[in-house]
This record gives sequence, C-alpha cells and structure tokens, in this order.
Amino acid sequence: MSGVTLVFNSRQEIDFDSKIRLMTDQLYHRGPDDYGYYTDSANNVAMGHRKLSILDLSKLSHQPMFYDNDNLVIVYDGKIYNFRDIKNELISGGYQFKSETDTEVILASYCEWGEKCVEHFNGMWAFAILDKRQKKIFCSRDRAGIKPLYYSENNGSFFIASEIKAILAAGVTAELNYEGLNEYFSFQNIISNNTLFKGISMLPAGNNFIIDTASGNFNIYEYWDMNYNPDIINNEEDFILELKEIFYNSMQRHMISDVEIGATISGGMDSSAITSIASRHFGRIHTFTGYFNTNDIDSEDRSYNEIDDARLIANKFNTIHHERLIVPQDIMDTLPLIVWHLEDPKVGMCYTFFNMAHLVSQNVKVNLSGTGGDELFAGYTWRYNLIADKRSEQEFDKVYYDWWCRLIKDDVKDVFFSKYALKEMNVNSPKNAYKTIINKVKDDTPINKALYFDFKTFLHGFLMVEDKMGMAYSTEARFPFLDNELLDFMKKVPNNLKFKDGIGKYLLKNAFKDLLPEDIIHKRKQGFTPPDRTWYKRELREYINSLLLSKKTLIHEYIEKKAIENIIQKHNNGADKRLEIWSLLFFEGWCKTFLRREKVSLCLF
Repeated sequence: MSGVTLVFNSRQEIDFDSKIRLMTDQLYHRGPDDYGYYTDSANNVAMGHRKLSILDLSKLSHQPMFYDNDNLVIVYDGKIYNFRDIKNELISGGYQFKSETDTEVILASYCEWGEKCVEHFNGMWAFAILDKRQKKIFCSRDRAGIKPLYYSENNGSFFIASEIKAILAAGVTAELNYEGLNEYFSFQNIISNNTLFKGISMLPAGNNFIIDTASGNFNIYEYWDMNYNPDIINNEEDFILELKEIFYNSMQRHMISDVEIGATISGGMDSSAITSIASRHFGRIHTFTGYFNTNDIDSEDRSYNEIDDARLIANKFNTIHHERLIVPQDIMDTLPLIVWHLEDPKVGMCYTFFNMAHLVSQNVKVNLSGTGGDELFAGYTWRYNLIADKRSEQEFDKVYYDWWCRLIKDDVKDVFFSKYALKEMNVNSPKNAYKTIINKVKDDTPINKALYFDFKTFLHGFLMVEDKMGMAYSTEARFPFLDNELLDFMKKVPNNLKFKDGIGKYLLKNAFKDLLPEDIIHKRKQGFTPPDRTWYKRELREYINSLLLSKKTLIHEYIEKKAIENIIQKHNNGADKRLEIWSLLFFEGWCKTFLRREKVSLCLF
C-alpha cells in the first residue's frame, strides 16, 4: 500500500520538483516506510511515491521504479496477488527480474502486453507509468476500485494522486462542486466520477487513463465491467463445489505478505468465513471487533451490538482477539480527522471504521475484510425484495432510484438547499448519474440490475471508506470476496442461487454451512452500525446543535437552516434521521477543513 502522485504540464510552466514534493508529502500516512521522487524535464513529468512496506522489504522495491533501460517509470499503490504466476510466465519468455516485488512485474507485463497488461492482473491497484518511448502516461485502477486515484486537468496541466489533498497541495483551489453536493445529499454517496471538489474527478473503477505527453490530449476508457452471463447448465451442487474451491484460492492469494495479517470480524457470515479459512489453513491470526454499550439505549438500537457473535467466532477459531469500545465521544474527538482523511464523503457513519483502523494498526499492517460479499451474493435482502418482481424498466427505476435517494428526495430539495445553491446546481444530476450507471447493465433481470448498481456505487463507497480510514493509520485492507476469479465466477451464477424465495446469499450459505455455526449462517444481515439514533438525541444533542445550528455554521450558505432544524427536531421526536445528521456533520466539517482551511491536528490516538 502506498501513495502515488504525478504532475504533467505540456507547457513547462511549473516547478516540477517543488510541486511533486509538496504533493507527495501530503501522503505520508499512506507510506511512512519510504519515499521517492522523479522529475523528467524532457517529458514535462514529475512522479512521487510514499511506501508502506508489505512485500519485499528490501531497497530493491523502492519507487519510483525504473525498467527497460529507464524508459519506463512507475509509481504504484496496491497488490497484484498473482504476480508470481505472471513473473514465471514472463521469465519463460526471457524476462529477467532484480526484485521480489509485484511492482517490477507490472512494468515487465506492460513491456509484454502494453495497456492490456491489466487484463492479466488479479488484485487491487492504482498506478501511473511514464512510457518515454511512446510518449505517454498510462494510469489504471483495479476492477472494483479498491484503490483510489484522482485527477485534475486544466489547459494541459494534470495533477494525479491517491488522495485529493495532494492535488490541493499542488495549488488547485478547493471549491465546492454543486453536482457532487447534490449527489451526496441524494444517495449519501457520490456515485459518478464527481467529487465534492470542483475540477477534481475520480478515475472510475475498471478504467485506464492515457495522457499523450506530446500533445497533452487524454483518453479514459473502460477495460472491465461486471457483465452477467448466467450458466444454466451446471446444477446447484456444481456451483457450491466450485465456489468453495475459488474462495479458498482467493484466501491463499490474499494471505501473501512479508508482515503479519489480521481480520476484522463482526459475527456475520462473510468475515467469519474469512477467519475460519485463514485460521485453519494459514495459522493463528489476529482478529478485531468494535462494540457499543447498549445497556441504556432506545430499543431500536439494541440489536446493533454484535460483540457476542464476534467473540463466538474468535473463540471457535482460536484467534488472537482484540476489541474496541466505541462511544459517543469518539465522534466529537475524531470528526475533523475523519474529514481530512476521507476528503470526499461516502456511505455510512465512517467513524466506526476510523476507530477500528486504530485498533488494527496497533497489531498488524494488513487486515482482511469481508466487504464485497453482500454486493456479489445478494446480502441486502430487504431492498432486493422491493424490486424482485419489477420487470419493466420504468417500474424498476421508480422503486430503486427512490430507495437509494435515502437522504433528501428530489421533490423537497427546493426547501432543503439554499436558493443560492439551487441556482448553481442541476437538480436532475442525481437521476442522470443513476441512469448512466443502471443503463449499462447487460442483463434486464431485476436482481442482477440491482446487484450491478450496488457493485458500482454502494460497494465502491465502502471501499473508499475502508481504504482511507485504514491508510490514516498506515494499514492495508484486503478483500478476498473481490478476487478476480470470484468476480468472474459470480458473473455466471444464476439469479436463483443468489436470491431464492426471498432469501439472500443462498449459494454462499450453502457453501459455508460446514465452516460456520448455524446461527452465523442464518443471522440477519446488518451493517457495522452504532446506536447513534440514541446518541444523537442524548449524549451528542448539544454537540450537534452547536455545529449545525449556530451563527458560525458554514453550511447555512448551501442548506437552509430551517431544513436542518426540521431534521434534528424530527429525530429528537422519534424519527430515524441519523443518516441525514451524520451527513450534515460531515459537510460542516468539510467546509471548515477545505473551504475555510481551518487547521486540523493530525495527532492520532
């Protein structure tokens, strides 16, 4: 895991050395173990790298890395899990290697296959390669978008980085992107390649980004998509056996490391399966769980504590188990830091992930996560039941778009956003973003349409939260459910083995029933959700009012104060408005940190 930066300016009008150092220094937390810079005045390019040492801890893994008589230069963040297989294939073709790192394998693969090299990679990545011979810069992101990569382009100047703060350090001004704001307060997520920063975009998952260094022209294209092609020949038992083999193979790949590995467990099936296989086949591992005090909270919040199930799994598989009690004070203590590290708002109340990342970092550098299992195997039963019988495009879109607009519905935005904000935004942009994604589905069955949308949006939001909250503490997150072999397998699994008789994860439950206790297999799905419905009415009530309803509140320029008051009042009177309140808190913190540029203390726990 690392931080990457790149500057290209076709007009040679900037101090490349200064810019790349300023950018790269902002990413210290992503790679505290090593750093490097490279400036190529002839090609008007500078590259920077921060390294978190996980694989090949020698100096030979230093980046930027050079290859092919220094005609290729790479900065890279991620892990190619099948790099040894690719390396052996390339050696048989005459290639030679100096290091044991996957970085060098990426460069040799590019030499052999060009831009199509990414079709050979199984892993997570965001990288930039300078190709001096062909006078181009080749950037890429992995299939699911596990690793982030942002870019800003203006009149032939490009700034590219793992995090937005590095681009801002290069001199790009932080301004609010109203389309991103509209998307966020629709979906509690930005589902397009927009960000909350005007002029800064995210390279979409499964895409390549090419810059012609001779002309300054650029092109972005998709090299992979989740195209479903169900196999109706194999029977259920065949799929179960194949899934077991594929998941074990994925676990083998994800355990590759020269440092110790752990896993977060919730007591749910996905994280429990990872723990089961890791413990049985790869030795005793560390496990991590967050929990809450639910003794004196509202009845609606009492089911969120999963500590008993997590302890059951930890004991069953004899892990080295660690726990962290998460309390209301954590929100007040960490919100500025969370805003600084996450930068671009995404799904959920991410302070839980931030606190868990701290616990992980005290014990291991690499952490396995069960994220991805729900989006592949249909774990969110309640929303798939809504659309299971919606065969027409109009019926499906009406229900699913409305469900995903889980913060502010389109018909009330005229009283939510300020008149000034409404003038700056296209009120239809969230629906347009939704349609752009859902119209790409090459399968008109309701379940696969829903799964596709979730994979492209909700999952991607979670991945950004886990990456950035983990990297805040210099830890690497890995996702065995997002292995390429498993993704390709899920393309061919019939719908009735994902979602059957109103039951989600049908295939996964049958594949894992011999691994896990029955109670875990049939446990009702719930996220890593704190009891903040209660906290916001009690312990955090004064804090919320002081941030969102004072004369100093910055978001009143963009959101009507009366609308904020109504949300808080409804919540205090018994409605569940915690998603809205967290999103408002985050946006206020964002305005303070990035628009007003209030200093954030980066001292962690």
